[in-house]
Amino acid sequence: MNDCKSNILSSIPDNTCCSLSFINIVLYSSSHIDVKNSTILINSRIDILDKVNSIIDNFYPNIEINRWDNFLLLKGNIYNLLLDCNIDENGHSSPNLFTNECDKLTILKSIFLTNGNFYYNQDNNKNSKGYNFEIVIKDEDIADSILNIFFEFGLKLKKIKRSNYFVIYTKNSNTICDIFVKFSDVKTALDIQNNLAMREMRNSANRQNNCFESNLDKIIDASSIQLNAINYIMNNYSLDILDENLKEVALARIANPDISLSDLRTVLNNKISRAGIKYRLDKIIQIYNKIKGEKK
Repeated sequence: MNDCKSNILSSIPDNTCCSLSFINIVLYSSSHIDVKNSTILINSRIDILDKVNSIIDNFYPNIEINRWDNFLLLKGNIYNLLLDCNIDENGHSSPNLFTNECDKLTILKSIFLTNGNFYYNQDNNKNSKGYNFEIVIKDEDIADSILNIFFEFGLKLKKIKRSNYFVIYTKNSNTICDIFVKFSDVKTALDIQNNLAMREMRNSANRQNNCFESNLDKIIDASSIQLNAINYIMNNYSLDILDENLKEVALARIANPDISLSDLRTVLNNKISRAGIKYRLDKIIQIYNKIKGEKK
C-alpha cells in the first residue's frame, strides 16, 4: 500500500484559509504551547513540519522558526497565530469554529495525518481480514466534533472508548474508499478496490475449487459403488447375464472408473443421454443387490 498520508498532505495548500485549519489540528495534536515564553514546540512527521514551516512563512513572517529532526520551534508573536487558529493559550482547539466546507475537509485530513491510522487487519501477517481506518483523540468533545464533520460529508464512522482515548473508526471498505476519495487520495482508494477485487477472485477460485473437489468426491463415491456391482457380477457370473444395453455401459464404466456421467456419455459417442447412462448403471446395481439378496 502506498503512503496515503503523503498523498493527503500534498493536497493541503500552503497559502489559503484551509492552511490555518491544518495548523489548528497540528497545534492541537502535536505541540506544546508556552504563551509566557512566546514559544510553540511541535513534534511530528518531517513532511508535516515542512508543511507547517511553509504556512508560517506565508502567513506569519515575523515568527522565528527553528528546525531539527522531528521538531519545529516557533518563537515570537504567537498570539495572532493562536487566535487565527481558534486555539487558546492552553492548547485547546475549537474545530467547530471553522465553518467553510474546505476548512472542515482540511480538519478531517489533518486529524487523520496527526492522529490517524490506516492498516490491514492481518492474521499471522498472511491472511488479510480487512481494512481498518481509525483516528485516536484524547478529548471526547473534539472526537464528537470530528465525527459530526464526517457525518456532514456523508461518511458514517463509529466511536468507541479505548483506555483513556476515543477512537473514531470504520472497517467498511467502501466507506474507507469514499474517505480517501474525499481526501484527494484516489490512488489509495484504487489500491483498496484492486485488492478487494483480487481477494474476491481468489475467494471465487477457492469456492469453485472446493465445489469441484466436492463433485469429484461424489463422482468417485458413485463410481466405486457402480464398479463394485459390475466387478461382482463379472467375477461371479458373467457380464453376459446383462442385456446388451447394460453390458455396454458396464464395460465403459470399467474402462473409465473416475470420470463423470457426462464424460462417460462422450466415451459412448453421445449415443445415450446422461440420464440414460445413470438409469442403466442404477439397473446394474439393482441386479447386483438382487443377486446378493438371493445368496443370503
